[in-house]
Amino acid sequence: MGLTELAQLAGLDRSGVQRITHTLRVLGYLRQDPATRAFRLSGRMLEFGHTVLATHQIRERAQPHLEALNRRTSETVNLMELEGQEIVYVSRFPSFHAVSVDLHIGSRLPAFCTAAGRAILSHMEPADATALLKSSRRTSMTPRTITDLAGLREALQTARQQGYAVNDQEAFIGDISVAAPLLDRHGQPLGAVNIAVPSPRWRLDEVLQRLVPHLLRTVARINEDIRDF
Repeated sequence: MGLTELAQLAGLDRSGVQRITHTLRVLGYLRQDPATRAFRLSGRMLEFGHTVLATHQIRERAQPHLEALNRRTSETVNLMELEGQEIVYVSRFPSFHAVSVDLHIGSRLPAFCTAAGRAILSHMEPADATALLKSSRRTSMTPRTITDLAGLREALQTARQQGYAVNDQEAFIGDISVAAPLLDRHGQPLGAVNIAVPSPRWRLDEVLQRLVPHLLRTVARINEDIRDF
């Protein structure tokens, strides 16, 4: 990107962006094309991601359980956390089959229309969860997306009662997900584990019958391992 585009995206004036990019280029985090003068990220930026993952205690303790769940089900298994109004992928074990949605560690999705987001929100204080939903841009991502507050509150209540949340093609057409929350010793949500499958190979009733028990057992084991948090 050039300075003008960077300034527009950052909401800063051109001179301010020029100083910032100069500093980042000198430090080695940006590279500048000598011909076009456009900037791109350098490989040194990977240091930040590596540091975050290497010091992430929940991810470290959950990793062997997630891998075992992935092997047991042969389906995509993810660990997600809530950041603001979005969920962020912290760990991911892809399906042994072809996947319908191409996501990666660091990917973000709206919390309100994802199984992991709802699993986390369902164990927050109701007033806090409602406030987050009200402040979110609840844009339909598919024709199935629930966007109204009443419908979302009902989905959160159901998720809390059942111990897991369900997403039937609300974030992506052809993607069915189930998720259960990771909780600290006070019952506050720290994140969520989900299993995502493509609808051409799975029906929702099959997911609930065959995958949810594996998901709940895995989350119970992880919650036992993080009970000191």
